[in-house]
Order: sequence, then structure tokens, then C-alpha cells
Amino acid sequence: MEQKLTDKDHLTREQGIEVARHAGATDQIRNTAERTRGDVAGMAGEVMEQARTMARNVGEAASNAGATAQDLARRARDQIDPLYQQSMRAGDYLTRNVNEYPLAALLVAGMIGYMMAFLIHSRWQNQ
Repeated sequence: MEQKLTDKDHLTREQGIEVARHAGATDQIRNTAERTRGDVAGMAGEVMEQARTMARNVGEAASNAGATAQDLARRARDQIDPLYQQSMRAGDYLTRNVNEYPLAALLVAGMIGYMMAFLIHSRWQNQ
């Protein structure tokens, strides 16, 4: 069938059927290729849209995470500041009292040390 036909050539019935079959198959292949190309383009468009949506969601999540981290840091600072001030006042109070009553401070420190040693020693004996 690879020969070129001229106007003078005549086809047999079988050759005509074969040519028609070949032409139909070519059209069918062409239509299938066009549909496949359209399907691939549609799927590529869908994939691109999904990728854009995912990138947008990741960007929003990162933005939200950054805002949440800043908010948590601000809250922690707000809670730590009063504790820091209170510990500074307690340190000043202890320093003032130790300077005014050194003997009492020495006795209290000795009692605390003795109690800690007693508790540690009793734990070792129970084990």
C-alpha cells in the first residue's frame, strides 16, 4: 500500500477496504492523540492548580506559625517580667536581713543544711 496511486490505477475491492481501514485507523489514532493531548493538558493544568494551592497553604501556615511564635514569645515575656521583679525584691530582702542579723542567718542556714543532710542520709539507709 505504499505505492502512489494514479487516476489510471484501479483498486480491487479488498484493496479499497484496506485503504479505507487504514484511513479510518489513521483518523482514529489522530482523534485519540488529540483527546490524549487535551487530557494531558487538562491534567497538567489541574496539577499546576493543586501545586499553587499547596504553595499558598504552606505560605499561610508559615505566616501563621511566625505570628503564633511571636505571640507566644510576647506572652512569655509578659509572664517572666513580674517573676524577675519579684525575685529581685526577694534577693534585696534577704540581703538586707542577712546584713542586719548575721547570727540568725547563720543559724537558719545551718538548720537547712542539717535537714538536707538528714534527708539524704536517711534515703541512703533505706536503699
